[in-house]
Amino acid sequence: MEAVIVPFICAVIVVALIAINYVAVTRQERNQPPKEPAEIDWDAINSEAVQAALERGNKIQAIKEYRQLTGYGLKESKDAVDYAERHPDERFERSAKKKKAAADNSDAGIRDLILDGRIDEAVEVYQRFAGVDAYTARDAVDEIARELHGNLPPDDTPFRSSKN
Repeated sequence: MEAVIVPFICAVIVVALIAINYVAVTRQERNQPPKEPAEIDWDAINSEAVQAALERGNKIQAIKEYRQLTGYGLKESKDAVDYAERHPDERFERSAKKKKAAADNSDAGIRDLILDGRIDEAVEVYQRFAGVDAYTARDAVDEIARELHGNLPPDDTPFRSSKN
């Protein structure tokens, strides 16, 4: 009879140790902060559709919207939405940095024209490449000029040329 009891007790102990190890590993995985997915499209995360779904608490809809906007798979989309949901401060910070970098690169020629005092040419270039009307182009060039010249208030518009 002892020949049956000893192996049985050993088997119970092994099963108990396996179960304890499984529970410990599972808890440890849950408590770790999620790693940032390799590629998050922050513009898609900040889109109205994804943000509205997250505000309503509808995570599934947010993942669907993100998938539609990016074309990513289900796992990548879920990971991105999970990460963005747990790090709300990064959502807008990263998007702002990306837009700032794009603006710095795209308006470099316009900045050169402004620094040379060729405001009218800068407005024409901006209008042509941005596909906007002259008024909008003038405002954008004035904003770039304000950034270049120390953020003058909007009322002081020394950058406007005589041709308005």
